[in-house]
Amino acid sequence: MSETAIVKAGVCGKTTRITATPSDDMMSVSVRMESDCPMVSKVPVIENIACYEEVGTPFNESVIYKWASENIRHTACPVPCGIVKCVEAAAGLGLKKPVSIEWERGPVRLTGCDIMAELGFGLMRLPLKDPADQSSVDVPQLKEMVDMFLEAGLDYFDTAYMYHNNVSEKAIKEALVDRYPRDRYRIATKLPIMMIDSPEKAEAVFEEQLAKVGVDYFDNYLIHNICGEFYSNMEKCKAFDLVKRKKAEGKIKRIGFSFHDSPELLEKVLTEHPEMEFVQLQINYLDMDGPIASRKNLDVARAHGVPVIVMEPVKGGILANVPDEAKALFEARNPGMSPASWALRYVMGLDGIETVLSGMSSVEQMRDNLSFCVDFKPLDEEELAIVEKAAGIINGKVAISCTGCRYCMKDCPQDILIADYFALYNSEKANPPKGWSVPRMYYGNRSKGHGLASDCLECGNCEMNCPQGLPIIELLKDVAKTFEN
Repeated sequence: MSETAIVKAGVCGKTTRITATPSDDMMSVSVRMESDCPMVSKVPVIENIACYEEVGTPFNESVIYKWASENIRHTACPVPCGIVKCVEAAAGLGLKKPVSIEWERGPVRLTGCDIMAELGFGLMRLPLKDPADQSSVDVPQLKEMVDMFLEAGLDYFDTAYMYHNNVSEKAIKEALVDRYPRDRYRIATKLPIMMIDSPEKAEAVFEEQLAKVGVDYFDNYLIHNICGEFYSNMEKCKAFDLVKRKKAEGKIKRIGFSFHDSPELLEKVLTEHPEMEFVQLQINYLDMDGPIASRKNLDVARAHGVPVIVMEPVKGGILANVPDEAKALFEARNPGMSPASWALRYVMGLDGIETVLSGMSSVEQMRDNLSFCVDFKPLDEEELAIVEKAAGIINGKVAISCTGCRYCMKDCPQDILIADYFALYNSEKANPPKGWSVPRMYYGNRSKGHGLASDCLECGNCEMNCPQGLPIIELLKDVAKTFEN
């Protein structure tokens, strides 16, 4: 009687179906495999395996592991073991029990050891059914992405109250929480101190978030965007008291905060609140030494022994869509590796990093992000030098350092699609058109039914809400000159 086993290999996302068929006398077994892995499918049949000898032989004498050594490049691949198990079961020499590898989470490295940071799924840039409507989350595609992420052995999801016009938390409930047991994932969300000014409101928002996400507790809970601008709100709503109390009640496992401000303020917060267990910082290879001060902020967190979760590792897509000169540098060194993968490898190799969040918007982006995790290695010295050269090229081309967070658009009285217009402007300036302008065409299409850049009233709401501190009012004038004249 034939036996069939399914092996899901992990981070590579490949699946192999193994069918083992015994001979009539049960002395040998033949194996056939169906797989989306090209290495496995190259020689998908192993005939007449002497089952009694095979299950007890040393690795270096095994027919199955000889086949593996000739066809499979990665020694961590679980398929050979799966074949042995299937042969064993088909020959009646073993019971059909599930096999699994579970990861025990240890402490993050702060300096010098070889443990790499993990990849987290950031839920601020989810796939959309209608690009003009941030609340139109494409839940079926999101479900597929969630499945891929979990099958790769990853489990950290980061959302927030405000993401996608307040529907991100509901979307992840439908795509993840309603479909998987609680021990399969870790989830984080954030207290929106920018819109709360009392302890009572903070309490109500927290309980609302538990209901929206559909959980009894959050694995990580952050005070959202601690900065000078919202510091008074944070004190009014007693945010630190709230997160400590909820942790004591068992409704939060770990407490921390996201941060968009100076190293001096970060030092103050971590000194005054040693109970904070992690901090979420914007870090990418463009912002290390600029006004975002990623390097100095990271140094402050390390000095306090506080692990860091990274946001904006690809800087809102800027480092995924680099100028052609920078792309050529990357391609010459590692053909086929996307610019986004270079950006993620850079931050994942830094000391003090616990998790790197990637805001993936499609199945294709998820597949690309997962692909480089196989045999992950941090950038070597030559690759770091290439990144430095690429950063120089990109900084010379990126006109507006907008990450696309869309906070600026929330209170715009003219309904100006600021983040979208800035992205189009950057595209225009990075690769100036020789004739017809695609970004100009998209500007005309996207602005229909919305305010133009020139419609800005200069009320200042956008600049107050911008975590990057951009002079948005003046930049909109540049956009208008480029696309409206």
